[in-house]
Amino acid sequence: MNDTVQDILHSPGALLPKRHIFLLSHMRAYSSLLGHIFGSNPAICGYYEMHIGYHSWKSLLRQKLLYFRDETPKPNYTCMFDKVLHNDHAVAANILNHSRVSLIFALRPPQQTVPSIVQLYRSTDPTHDFSDATFAAHYYIRRLQELERLASQCRQDFFYLDAEALKEAPDTALAALTGWLQLKEPLSREYQLQSKTSAQRFGDSSAALRSGHLETRVSRYDTAEIAPDLLGKATETYLSVRATLAGSSAASVLASEKNP
Repeated sequence: MNDTVQDILHSPGALLPKRHIFLLSHMRAYSSLLGHIFGSNPAICGYYEMHIGYHSWKSLLRQKLLYFRDETPKPNYTCMFDKVLHNDHAVAANILNHSRVSLIFALRPPQQTVPSIVQLYRSTDPTHDFSDATFAAHYYIRRLQELERLASQCRQDFFYLDAEALKEAPDTALAALTGWLQLKEPLSREYQLQSKTSAQRFGDSSAALRSGHLETRVSRYDTAEIAPDLLGKATETYLSVRATLAGSSAASVLASEKNP
């Protein structure tokens, strides 16, 4: 008996159609925090990055089967959540425009993002390429370019979020997302710790995430390791892509303070 059949027998409810919420973003854009907030809502199953691509309706079924290998379905869930943060995990146009898919794009400025990536990997896997500021900056630029390309393929409405708005105006951001997703129970600053919270490969490993509530404190980083011309290119890319995404979105929450 192959794995797919076993998964279906284990979770037959996965065959029922559900709504799929995708957060399309990049590393260190508070995606783990937002994932836990989503995953604590009774209507939503999913909170971590599954590291898979989405190519057709079969990928939506695969998402559910893989998730429920380790997680228990909520009694009355109506939505699945995943975040896609890497270009290696493709999202096809037919998924971007699927009738049961809701899209959220989120960006964070490079001055905070790139040093945060470097700091994370130096503390968890110092030999990884992401421990190098130049490599991390190139990842950031390429990822934003891909997010812009994905948005250009959207023929249905999507939501745009400045990631730092979660810290600056959490109530506004969560209320807007609740309304956009038409959730019966509002998204909350308080969230549940899950079985994979802070585990390697599944998102943020910081103590802040393990607190169980959205903290508004924002870390500040030194950008000295990033070559000025590279930081300039990253900033230019951020401002351009942000303008495109915010301008193309049907709804958005923008941060009140920019630090480009």
